[in-house]
Amino acid sequence: MYTTKNYNDDLYRICTKYYVKFSLLQDFGYNRINQNYFVQQLKLTKEDSELNEILTELKKLFEKVRRNGGKLDRDPIAEAKRLRKIGKQQEAFNVILPYLQANNDDEDAVITFGWIMYDFLKASEGNIDNYINNLAVFNDNAVISFESNLFGGFTANEFKKTLVNSILWSIRRVVMQGELFANRVLPQLLRFCGNGARFIEKRGRYVNGETSASRLLIKDVRSKLNDTNYLMFMDTIGFDWFDSVDFQKTNFTNDKGENVEVRPLAEVMLNFHAKKLLALDIFIATEQRLNSFIDVLNSQMRNNPTFEWLPYYKAKLLMKVKRDEEALETVTSFARTKSKEFWVWDLISELLSDDEKFNCLCAGLLCKSRPDMIVGLQEKIIPILLEKEMFSNAKFELDEIISTRMKKWGKIPRKLAEWKNESWYIEANSAESRDVLKGYADKAEEILYRTLPFTDIFVTYINKEKGVINFAYLGNSYRSNIKEGYFYMDSIK
Repeated sequence: MYTTKNYNDDLYRICTKYYVKFSLLQDFGYNRINQNYFVQQLKLTKEDSELNEILTELKKLFEKVRRNGGKLDRDPIAEAKRLRKIGKQQEAFNVILPYLQANNDDEDAVITFGWIMYDFLKASEGNIDNYINNLAVFNDNAVISFESNLFGGFTANEFKKTLVNSILWSIRRVVMQGELFANRVLPQLLRFCGNGARFIEKRGRYVNGETSASRLLIKDVRSKLNDTNYLMFMDTIGFDWFDSVDFQKTNFTNDKGENVEVRPLAEVMLNFHAKKLLALDIFIATEQRLNSFIDVLNSQMRNNPTFEWLPYYKAKLLMKVKRDEEALETVTSFARTKSKEFWVWDLISELLSDDEKFNCLCAGLLCKSRPDMIVGLQEKIIPILLEKEMFSNAKFELDEIISTRMKKWGKIPRKLAEWKNESWYIEANSAESRDVLKGYADKAEEILYRTLPFTDIFVTYINKEKGVINFAYLGNSYRSNIKEGYFYMDSIK
């Protein structure tokens, strides 16, 4: 097969090599002018030696035409486009496929074939078997090269970019239909994306409200994959594809006219992955995988200190791989700004034992929180209170937790009911409050600061209404700038 497109491409190659007008070459090549006139025009700018080279190149083309039966075949790309335009997708497919298989590096052929397959994909979005088959046909016969360009995107070819985005939108519509569809389509999705993250475009600093098809697909597919497929997907794309916009907060106005702030995509992805790893069995989320992601968190925490929950997830992951000393160091650093939150003390208590564990549980109970939020803490501290023979306090907590559970859930665990029948509960008088726990909670506060060096500070503002003291201080290095911080008045001992 030697097509009009091949012929024109060869003429254009001669045009660029010898700097001959393309229109002049076409006129001669298509017998619109004779050779004498053609040669006369060339002699105006070309030496005889170069003229002979041009004629030799043209003779090679004419020989190609002769070997092709003395004719030029219709351009399959143009013909396929024409057939697709009039709604004859199958005929268009039949025309373009043989040419593509023989010329799989022809980007125009890949794009034309891609748009034909997009029509088949769009029509089959409601039938997962047909959809997967159509996407497999595309992957079997065409490869999208996600090469980067100087402007940051995966391609400078806008036609290819539009095609890729259209197919990604189609895959997203399939994924949105549920977990079955998402898990079934994943293998072909990864093939389409080249088993890497280069399909995710690198945008500039400003995106002018343009929606990223690749990023929306990632956000939707991650929550619908089963555990094995989720890990396969994240292993494929990793965490190096974020661009500057992915680290920025965004805002939108909801139906009530309220301004809603949205966390950066990078922060959302990192938090989600950490939660996923924590929820998985260690045989699936292996120690090697956990340690690898801890390294990712270390890097992101250094570069993005405003991602406030990363230290928390890092501490939890460290605990899961039994790196308890590092976990305690991480969580205490994190807890200094969250010491009014009950769950912080609950977390720290998991890393300590004996009296220090008890002190942290006391601190957690004294934080302001809804009763139903601290039932887990209460269930942990009651056995320790019994060991310490603090029966009045144990009875107080048991009465509180039973009341809360009955109001919230209408039932209590059997263990709580058994405690009510034990002699210590029957004989003890309930404490009236948690005041006696305050001394233990104060000792827990010391855990947060015992590894910090002493530093001179300058009080800059005292907010008596909120009980907060703001201060400034110099870092340890002689090059350090002035830094700022705050603490609560009631933390002063």
